[in-house]
Amino acid sequence: MPLREEKVVLLIADISGYTDFMLANEKSLEHSHIIIRELIETILKEVDLPLTLAKLEGDAVFLYAVKDDAFASRAADLGARLLRFFNAFANKVAELTLSSFCKCGACTNIERLKLKMVVHSGRCAFYQIANLTELSGVDVIIVHRLLKNSVGLSEYVLLTEAAQQDLQLPLRLLSKGEETYDGIGNVQTYVYSSPEKQTYVPDPSAPAPSLFLETLRCEIKREYAEVATNPTKGFHFHTGRTLAALLGYTDEMLAGIPEESISRLAGTGNPFALGALNPGETVVELGCGAGMDTLIASRMVGADGRVLSIDMTPEMLDQAREAASQLGATNIDLHLGYIENIPLPDAYADVIISNGVINLAPDKKSVFQEMHRVLKPEGRVQIGDIIVQKAVPESAKRNIDLWAG
Repeated sequence: MPLREEKVVLLIADISGYTDFMLANEKSLEHSHIIIRELIETILKEVDLPLTLAKLEGDAVFLYAVKDDAFASRAADLGARLLRFFNAFANKVAELTLSSFCKCGACTNIERLKLKMVVHSGRCAFYQIANLTELSGVDVIIVHRLLKNSVGLSEYVLLTEAAQQDLQLPLRLLSKGEETYDGIGNVQTYVYSSPEKQTYVPDPSAPAPSLFLETLRCEIKREYAEVATNPTKGFHFHTGRTLAALLGYTDEMLAGIPEESISRLAGTGNPFALGALNPGETVVELGCGAGMDTLIASRMVGADGRVLSIDMTPEMLDQAREAASQLGATNIDLHLGYIENIPLPDAYADVIISNGVINLAPDKKSVFQEMHRVLKPEGRVQIGDIIVQKAVPESAKRNIDLWAG
């Protein structure tokens, strides 16, 4: 039995061009998900009474407004809110376009994504299924069918005749018409133009869009996942035993370390060249890779010590876990995560070690703040990494190939 039946206005905000956008190559597909998520989140931020979120539907947001006693006073605002959806969406598209530094098919075609809205008024039943409230009824079917229509535009607002009576839109009416669907019949429609786009002015105080950070992480993880799964492929950086020798790792250090960990070394230094770790110390490792330094540290601190290692690449963590298991090392904790947000309490570590990882973090200030927070007052840092002696040009910072090779 339904919880209740109500008179409602049903609205679907749908991203035009979604299918073509997602049907990209493998690299673009991951970036496409990031971009679409940002745009969906932008739409959701504009959802306010009288509208309520019914559900997310891939490239669309399904909303409703109950036509209760208070609806009449909010009807005018509902029309204005539709305009805010368009303006927020257009601003986000402009923001993402300006912030993108990747040349893949997804990131270079953000501006092709548009917003269309379909609005219909009618009745629907509300059902409780598990912890979800589902909307059901003929009018719910109609509003979804209307997404497949004869309007030859990528941006517009389509109202049914019933919705036309409930909403007042300060938009130009483009056409009156009808759509015909099996089992439903003819549906009278009114198609309005999308609002005129406002000039996007970036807010210098606003945080950078997560597109920059997430696409960068995506490509870095892709590169090091390849090292984890295909270590003999050959990369633009040194790897394996050859690299270990160049960085001053001694045969004594590497004795007993599984070759699977050594062969996947992709660091830039040797944190143990700054001094050995002491028995009983708690060590935090930022970016453990396949676990070579992790296992060396584990052996140095002994059974009374602890090594907690963080890496953002699952394939590398799998290798590190396998290597720790082979050696029976029980004083190691391996965590999937980002070094800009270390999952540990304050003043936890005696020592922080890292090897060739901090240079790959776009927000290095956050990394060092986290290191300071996690380190004990008398603690120390032993890092092998890359240091530049002059400012890196902005054009270089936005070149993904220089980050991930």
